Amino acid sequence: MTGGKIIIGIDEAGRGPLIGDMVVSCVVIHDIHLAKLTEIGVRDSKVLSPKKRERIREIALRDLPLSFIAVYVNTRRVDSENLNTTTSEAIKKLLHVVSTLFWRGEEVEIYVDEVKGVKTSLRAYSRRLFGNRLARFVMEANADSKHPVVSMASIIAKTLRDESITPGKLLFGDYGSGYSTDPKTIQWVRENAGLNPPLIVRLKWKNLKHIAPNWYRGSPDLLYFIRGGGEDGNKPSSRG
Repeated sequence: MTGGKIIIGIDEAGRGPLIGDMVVSCVVIHDIHLAKLTEIGVRDSKVLSPKKRERIREIALRDLPLSFIAVYVNTRRVDSENLNTTTSEAIKKLLHVVSTLFWRGEEVEIYVDEVKGVKTSLRAYSRRLFGNRLARFVMEANADSKHPVVSMASIIAKTLRDESITPGKLLFGDYGSGYSTDPKTIQWVRENAGLNPPLIVRLKWKNLKHIAPNWYRGSPDLLYFIRGGGEDGNKPSSRG
């Protein structure tokens, strides 16, 4: 990518489900091509069906001069870390890759869907990466419905997350979308609640208290579970 101004859009998918990774995606495109996103139907991914999102991603990657990168955050990290901090760290990784691989000294505009409590630190980090070539940094709620480049990042994040949860269904059965609003997901959790929870399940989500109490782990017990304390959450025995 050379010449003009580069536009960066960042969004995530999968902050809230019971099952599967969170995916944080970054799209990079030159300003002269930005209007083409709207022309191919890019908009807020929440109003698009899964098949429509897949189709738009296919067209964008085939026909438009854009690049994307993504970070996957697994369920145990989601469980054991502050989600806003973890998302912020993922965004920093993405911006660092952009500054290293795609940036050639052009002016840069960055648009990010809101992550609570990290706007100031991410703006400062972006300034360190791009210096006075950072022309604009915008982090705001509903950025995926206001800025097509964020909409595109959201579409990619959602399609990547959907693809990432598909292999688990071959091993564990069809658990639907992984969201607690999905009846298929809730049915799967209830049917398997008597077994040890697979690694695809987020154990800290409070709605597990009601549908699979044996799976639920509060913060202290969760750390023991992750470190090998067993399904009952007990501290591992020491040797010596």
